[in-house]
Amino acid sequence: MGHKNKLPDVFNTEQLVKLFDAIDQPKVAIAVAVTFYCGLRISEICNLKIEHVDLTARKIKIVDAKNSRRFATGYGNDRYVPLPPHMISPIKKWLEIIQGGVWFLPSDKSPDTHIRKKSLHEQFRQVLKKAALLLPLYEIDFAQRNHGIMVSKHKTIHKYHYHTLRHAYATYLCEKGVDIYTISHLLGHKDVTTTQIYARMSDQQKTKAVELAFDTPLRSQVLPAQTRTMEDRMLEIKRLELEVKKMELMRSGGLAFSP
Repeated sequence: MGHKNKLPDVFNTEQLVKLFDAIDQPKVAIAVAVTFYCGLRISEICNLKIEHVDLTARKIKIVDAKNSRRFATGYGNDRYVPLPPHMISPIKKWLEIIQGGVWFLPSDKSPDTHIRKKSLHEQFRQVLKKAALLLPLYEIDFAQRNHGIMVSKHKTIHKYHYHTLRHAYATYLCEKGVDIYTISHLLGHKDVTTTQIYARMSDQQKTKAVELAFDTPLRSQVLPAQTRTMEDRMLEIKRLELEVKKMELMRSGGLAFSP
């Protein structure tokens, strides 16, 4: 059952800082950094090859990515994602540490294979816990077949998880004024309607728009002088009353003016 109107949770800036401060493993640090600053899926960062990281052109190539019609076409989507300038130096240092090979994130067990999604999920979960961001939302019970026998399972659903980094990337770009079509291409979405959820999530952008619309108090748009005191306004009323009395006296002939 779909949840088209459900908005995913995202990390705010303060939480992202806490998150990075909580990471003490270089591999997890570079994985999280590239994932956030490039808006990758966990499968994309795990399958990233060193040959697809172009530090000169400051971009990475995502090969054979998610495709809703994959079973029909037999292949995913390729795309290029820009690398922010401040990511170049950390990536260079990381490549010096792993000293070649094929995979950008080699497995701890064998450099000939890449890190598993499950392993990265578990390591990131520990980071969330350390940063006090492993926040439970609700509990679910379900049945799962194990060696032909249905076994009852219990699972805690948490507010944040690895994919939250991708949500945070898209929301951050949206709040910085990047248009929705550019964000859609960066994320590798086939349909821009998939990306429009981030426009709905961008509370900061909405807040700025409202603040800009109402940046001037309504009263100041009516009164010519915003800084007038109560005494000033009372004096102005008195002057108006005097002018009215003068006009009444002139009409009645009570005042004579010399040429």
